[in-house]
Amino acid sequence: MRLVVSLGGNALLRKGQAITAENQRENAAMAAMWLAPVFREHDVVIAHGSGPQLAMLALQSFSYRVAEPTRLDLLCAQAGGETGYLLARELRNKLGSDRHVVAHMAQVLVNADDEAFGKPAKPIGPFYERTYAHQLRQLRGWQFADFDGEYRRVVPVPRLLETIEIGAAKSMLGSGTAVVMCGPVPVAAGSGGELHGMEALPDKDEFASLLARELDADGLLFLTDVLSVATDYGKPEQRQIRQATPASLGTLAFDPSSMGPKVKAACDFVEASHRWAAIGSISNVEHVLSREAGTRVVPTMAGAIDFWPR
Repeated sequence: MRLVVSLGGNALLRKGQAITAENQRENAAMAAMWLAPVFREHDVVIAHGSGPQLAMLALQSFSYRVAEPTRLDLLCAQAGGETGYLLARELRNKLGSDRHVVAHMAQVLVNADDEAFGKPAKPIGPFYERTYAHQLRQLRGWQFADFDGEYRRVVPVPRLLETIEIGAAKSMLGSGTAVVMCGPVPVAAGSGGELHGMEALPDKDEFASLLARELDADGLLFLTDVLSVATDYGKPEQRQIRQATPASLGTLAFDPSSMGPKVKAACDFVEASHRWAAIGSISNVEHVLSREAGTRVVPTMAGAIDFWPR
């Protein structure tokens, strides 16, 4: 099968862990160990989150009050390159000569006139007190949102149109090479077709769904640190979903900062391709593929939602 595998940011950094080189290396090695059997059996493209890495780079950039902070497109490239390098390296270590692995920077096209640029909503960087946030707004043109009396920069999340390097990814897959698509880096096209970076943050789950459609993938996997999608998450009545359709999932509410974007991206792919997507734990990836774990999103099924036994 041809698969797109989307790794959550926890692939390289788990909650509460310090952002150290050794922690990231150990987690990348663990992710590679779980993924190696999938790479041996299937043609795989990896998309990944780099939230913790990007947040640290942004914090470092924002700490310089005189120098101009690094643009968001460059921060996306830096964080994506760091994450992609570690994943590709550790996959090579696990696969040996069984499969070539390439880390490839991905630029993703957005519309410079996307309405999201007028409604920035994604928080990034540290919290500031009100006066300093106002000064930064005046000095740099940044937008801020109020989080219980503290202020944090918010940036646009525009809709993704196409992956610039999709042709290269197809060629590498066709030659038997596994691909880690780093980033993505948001770009827009000028009047002459030239590309320029944009001050925005692409949604990593939307990017994985786009990649899967562009590559005509047989399946799309979102691998994170939860067993499956659940209703009433964290409550006594919580139930784990085994299988559902996009229509049935559309009737449920999910956390917009965590599971919600994954469910939407999975549903978008299934509706567009009439194939399947799955969401589950990275440590269970082989069982998720064989439908023995995780949540499978399918075009049609008998009944509304199938739950795992309690």
